[in-house]
Amino acid sequence: MLGPLSAEELAGWYARASIYALPARYEPFGLSALEAALSGCALVLGDIPSLREVWQDAAIYVRPDNIRCLEEALLELIEDPLHRDSMARSAGLRARAFTPGRMATGYLAAYQTAGKQRTACAS
Repeated sequence: MLGPLSAEELAGWYARASIYALPARYEPFGLSALEAALSGCALVLGDIPSLREVWQDAAIYVRPDNIRCLEEALLELIEDPLHRDSMARSAGLRARAFTPGRMATGYLAAYQTAGKQRTACAS
């Protein structure tokens, strides 16, 4: 166990890794997966709707309660460097789509839509 890590220490671990596993049962977005993908890691994630929505085909998914499936997915990436590198590239490309500008634009559009709906309801 590494214990608590600073952001800089965590970034160093991501940079040394080639695979990041997050077999989550619940995760609304997966910020740690985003950081790992931006650091060049292939992703093995819990097969839950939120992570599938965010990562689409840029990750390998496993049932969170199935340790054997997690082990098989990790071994597949360890033993096949070409597949691992391909998945890491896919994850990195997907991660780079989540920019602060895109997020701000999305929030602005959502607020504008909500404001229009509120105005329509008040009329």
